[in-house]
Amino acid sequence: MEKIFRYHFRDKNKKITFNILLYFLITFVIARIFVYATPWRIFIKGNHVHHLDFGIIILAIVGYWLLIDNNGNRLKIAKLYGIGLGLTFDEFGMWFHLQDNYSIRLSYDAIIVVSIILINIIYLESIWKKIFK
Repeated sequence: MEKIFRYHFRDKNKKITFNILLYFLITFVIARIFVYATPWRIFIKGNHVHHLDFGIIILAIVGYWLLIDNNGNRLKIAKLYGIGLGLTFDEFGMWFHLQDNYSIRLSYDAIIVVSIILINIIYLESIWKKIFK
């Protein structure tokens, strides 16, 4: 697997973006399976804690980690960033409608848009550079 990856992505930045995309999509799928397959929910003082809250916390940790990191942990940070994005954007529809509804179409649309942006960064970088030059 690593050989295939190295063949297609010689640029380290593409490897980082690819890992963000991969962990973003895996997290989205796992979150959706968990939401639809289990009745289990977290409540604190009667308030439902959504996984978007955990995603925001992870994104805050990643932002801070990037500011203080001097050890070259960019790949680990990218994976954690993808997980945070996945948890947060999985409930994107709730940002606007503020309803406890996991099947809001806007959430699926957000996952598609973020995936398309990341795929463009990974695979079409040279084309975008030519267009905006």
